[in-house]
Amino acid sequence: MYYWVNQGKTYKEEKEGGYLWAPIQNNKGNSFFHWENMTKLKPNDIVFNYRKGFIMGYCQIKTKHFLAPQPEEFNVDVEWEKEGYMIDAEYVLFTEPIDIKTAYKTINQYLPEKYSPMNISGVELKIKANQGYLYEFSAKAAEELFKLANINFIENYGNNEVNEDEVPYGLPKETSKQNLTTSRVGQGEFRQRILRKWNYKCAVNGTSIKEILIASHIVPWREANDKERLDVDNGLLLSPTYDALFDKYLISFDNEGKIILSESMDKKDFYKLGVTGEEKIDNLSAGNKKYLERHREKIINL
Repeated sequence: MYYWVNQGKTYKEEKEGGYLWAPIQNNKGNSFFHWENMTKLKPNDIVFNYRKGFIMGYCQIKTKHFLAPQPEEFNVDVEWEKEGYMIDAEYVLFTEPIDIKTAYKTINQYLPEKYSPMNISGVELKIKANQGYLYEFSAKAAEELFKLANINFIENYGNNEVNEDEVPYGLPKETSKQNLTTSRVGQGEFRQRILRKWNYKCAVNGTSIKEILIASHIVPWREANDKERLDVDNGLLLSPTYDALFDKYLISFDNEGKIILSESMDKKDFYKLGVTGEEKIDNLSAGNKKYLERHREKIINL
């Protein structure tokens, strides 16, 4: 199946997190078909990503929908309830975004009369996307969009496959699609689980500015197996300074949660960053401690 998603205010966050998210209802208790469409998505479905006048690319669905709170990284003023539908997705950018005017002229004959993702309106006959999040899209319209993007479209007995020459988001052109999937699927869900586990506060200093908190892997994705990558025990919720130092092995934590400072960095520089050496993480799980043992092996002590 094929879909069109409008992501004007949330495109960057959803793309970087590798997911789609829509509320179940607004704060008045009302739901809408374009949110409910999230429950129809299945693995391998293709969704075209629309943002501010352009189709940026597409994403391939990797999971069935699951319930998740509104992503904390969303910096939008909206009247939504916090609970919503989330789905992991693999994003691919077109080499050149497709202008909505060009798209409409090419596919308007394949758009439905009801619940179309875009139309012509006003005395000036302006082409614009309809308000709403997720719309069903026909296979013929999808084929024409892929032609505009110079991508070979293949429909194989209901399964969606695309042979693309464009560069997948965030990875070099020669990187395999399998590696792209492995590196991105599940990150949106992982962040939400880490946020909940640490009560939306930095594990070290208790900072609760949710927009800046980072779900930091103890054992990095590049070194972890598939199970470890999504294991909530392999994560700490950190504010940016601690995350950067932790990621570079300039700090770690012992099994009691006490911070360990790398000897390769002057303590004065730690102090300038607000790191005193007295920090401590409370309530480390047995799983956290297991992963931290591996992390401490790499702390820089030159």
